[in-house]
Amino acid sequence: MNAREERGLVIAALCKLNHTPDGWLVPSQSGERIYQVDPQQQTCSCPDDEAGFKCKHLYAVEFVMKREVGKDGTVTETQTMTFTKKKTYKQDWPNYDKAQMIEKHRFQELLRDLCRGIPDFPQPKTGRRHAPLGDMIFACAFKVYSTFSSRRFACDLKDAHEKGYLTELMHSVRICFYLENPLLTPVLQNLIVQSSLPLRAIETTFAPDSSGFSTSRFVRWFDEKYGVTRSGKDWVKAHVISGVKTNVVTRRHH
Repeated sequence: MNAREERGLVIAALCKLNHTPDGWLVPSQSGERIYQVDPQQQTCSCPDDEAGFKCKHLYAVEFVMKREVGKDGTVTETQTMTFTKKKTYKQDWPNYDKAQMIEKHRFQELLRDLCRGIPDFPQPKTGRRHAPLGDMIFACAFKVYSTFSSRRFACDLKDAHEKGYLTELMHSVRICFYLENPLLTPVLQNLIVQSSLPLRAIETTFAPDSSGFSTSRFVRWFDEKYGVTRSGKDWVKAHVISGVKTNVVTRRHH
């Protein structure tokens, strides 16, 4: 289907074409002019027809003529293209504002409920005891959410402890060691699955996607091809499976 056929199909679908004894009266797409079309002679009064092209108005008449009218008056139309109507949804600003103003509090509540059921690692028989695993996960996730540095995150960490989200207050800098602990990786991956389960009644279609994340660690290497030393940030690529309705992440892999 060429461009004129597509525009003709739009006219046939959205505009009213009048059949007269002298031919068809077809409005332009803008609705400012009316053209006379003779489908038998394959002519139209528009400039395209005068230039020797089969115009969109003639195509529109042909599409309308394909409609079949039954004996009971019902009209059956055979369409060769599906149109998608763009719909704009009005934003619910009062609830949108309220959701953002309490987002940080709600995030901590939901995160604490998610971390509450995490079984702890065995404590060492000798030496310093480690923080509970649930506290480690809560602190790591909350720090990443806050986008603050470890030192600036100390106030949020203290507030979370005072609210009862942490069983014990930890030093904010220790979170950097937790984030580098490979033992936390399978626990975090399992929590991604657990956090998506409440939406399983809504999400039935999922899509794979990937994205790159830059780290704060710079790397340097020697480019043998050009004989120069190059540097840049290290990158991590993550592959995710997400729901197409809520965008919830159900699975993640490096």
